[in-house]
Amino acid sequence: MLFGSFELPFYISFVITTPLCMLLVIISKFTLKWLVFNKFTKAEYVSKFIGSKSDLNLGKPHLLWFSSLPEKALSKHKFEKKTFFKKWSNNECFESISLHSIIRSFVYSNTSNFLRDVEYTIHVNLNNENGLFLKNDYVLFENIFEYFHDILIDIAIRQYYGGAAKSDPGFCNAIEQLLEQPLSFGEKYINHLLMFRKKTYDRGREYLRDFVLRGKFKELNKSSFDENECIASLLLQNREKLDIPNDIFYTSLPNHFYLSVITIGNQLSNFFIDISLNPRVFKKLEIEQREIMAKYGNAITIKHLDKMVYLDAAITETLRFSTNHTTMKQSLCDIYLPNGVLIPKESFVKLKAITYNRSSDIFLDLPHDYIPERHFILGTKLSEPSKTNLAWGLGRPCPYRKYASIFMKLFIATVIRKYEVSQGNRNSEFEHSGYIFDNFVEHAKKSLYLRKRNI
Repeated sequence: MLFGSFELPFYISFVITTPLCMLLVIISKFTLKWLVFNKFTKAEYVSKFIGSKSDLNLGKPHLLWFSSLPEKALSKHKFEKKTFFKKWSNNECFESISLHSIIRSFVYSNTSNFLRDVEYTIHVNLNNENGLFLKNDYVLFENIFEYFHDILIDIAIRQYYGGAAKSDPGFCNAIEQLLEQPLSFGEKYINHLLMFRKKTYDRGREYLRDFVLRGKFKELNKSSFDENECIASLLLQNREKLDIPNDIFYTSLPNHFYLSVITIGNQLSNFFIDISLNPRVFKKLEIEQREIMAKYGNAITIKHLDKMVYLDAAITETLRFSTNHTTMKQSLCDIYLPNGVLIPKESFVKLKAITYNRSSDIFLDLPHDYIPERHFILGTKLSEPSKTNLAWGLGRPCPYRKYASIFMKLFIATVIRKYEVSQGNRNSEFEHSGYIFDNFVEHAKKSLYLRKRNI
């Protein structure tokens, strides 16, 4: 039974336990309700925000339950249709799921070519700062999130649409519109996402579709090496053979572009802040790269990436701190939690990952410290979803995780081999500055120093 409500202007969470009942209280900028259950039932790790479209927030005891229920009971896709893809028809939403696998097959079959192109594009962008590196030993990057964001846009354009596409102002504007789409399951954005209106990122998708189908893409890329290898070209070449509908250029292709920039970019930026704050970790990463280069040479292949086991652990540790919520889902029927709490039909439900990922019960000693070595003990694998790696989801994990892991490792290894990453003066005390819990979990500190050198 629910009773009472009150207003509080700040964030705290706590649990009150008595022999007769258990009250779970979450204090926020939202008005909250107290969940009260009889003496035989616990409401452990379940909270409710009044005024939010998120009906229930679940804690760590409910992880396996939340992850294992089938789509027909607790649906991720129905929620996404109501929020991120509201303008799409039901057929487009259903079709896009199968179309993802087509794009993914092209991405994986062309990984070797993409890796070379990624490495080249990273060097081109970083070499644009050569003037600064010639004048200064250490170069300060005030906002590494924005800097890497721009590099990833450049990489994604080349990979998905070909480098020549950047010469079209309309295309560049459409990319900006697409990237305005929020990707969040936090309280701040749920109401906004459910509002009914045509979004600017829908218009961006429409331009990107027409850019490919009406000939401008081919015209710009006709004399470009990228034309035959980028994903848009591969899709056009195989339309008849694989029965690929035109909708793929409106739905799935922009989705892949978006995720490769926004989600990977945030994690990469957090990673470089992490290692800049932890010189011990950076030194071990540098030693690992030296050993691999001494044994295999300077080229970076998938085989060489597989040897970078400490890099795996360091990225996994960053993902642990950077994961905010698992995907929001909608209940398609009345469902009872194991502790007796009812989730009514049509409710929006999410699992809070922040406290889970900082639990000493799961992540051993010092769970708030950045310690990559813990994952050797836990057996966590970077690209494999597990109870110690929720970054890719659990139950129905991200199918793009293998490529995303390869991409991040290549990007990081390329930078570490050419630059020392730090917070500048080694004799000064490094201030962490905490995290911002917004669209994603981000370091409050945005700046770091790079010093150019070869290892």
